[in-house]
Amino acid sequence: MEKALAIDTRKLTKSYGVSRGITDLDLQVEKGDFFGFIGPNGAGKSTTIRTLLGLIHLSSGSASVLGHDIVTEKEKILSQVGYLPSEIFFYPKMRVKDAIAYSADLRGADCRKRAEELCGRLDLDPMKKVEDLSLGNRKKVGIICAVQHHPDLLILDEPTSGLDPLMQREFFSILMEENNKGSTIFFSSHILSEVQAYCRSAAFIKDGKILLSGKVS
Repeated sequence: MEKALAIDTRKLTKSYGVSRGITDLDLQVEKGDFFGFIGPNGAGKSTTIRTLLGLIHLSSGSASVLGHDIVTEKEKILSQVGYLPSEIFFYPKMRVKDAIAYSADLRGADCRKRAEELCGRLDLDPMKKVEDLSLGNRKKVGIICAVQHHPDLLILDEPTSGLDPLMQREFFSILMEENNKGSTIFFSSHILSEVQAYCRSAAFIKDGKILLSGKVS
């Protein structure tokens, strides 16, 4: 019996004028998987993720996320997904706790207890203003916003950039806990060792095309 898919793309293509960001992507991620999307910088990882979330419009092909079409059911997808972009932007004058609470409020969720726990685990001061944070600490705020409401699917774009090795280990510990509770994990990386250490499945993308996809062994 085939497993249900969290992500399913069929010849997904996104063009930028005469150049192509991604070409004919066929990508299947099973629900409950811990999936690594690996490739060098500029390979098309971020373009794929943004297209899957409906943040940029596909040029051709089709895709579904959690069974929802990425063109016609974008709102349903965004309500069930926790997303960490590669670059984090928050209003600089906001305090960390307010940025995190605002993200939870957008989803109609009360995540105060979970957010407090995650701030402690990631050594993040919730009273600091965003403008006073390092790049790594801003990344931590984004991680908490993505994870705190226990989404069905976590999509994380280069999540460990800016994190020191100790925080990287704690971050993956949090992801494994979410995965054990039933969340599907999909994260992009250019670091092969991360994918080998934590993922059960992976795909390798280069020049906008998937070259390999399957179980990590």
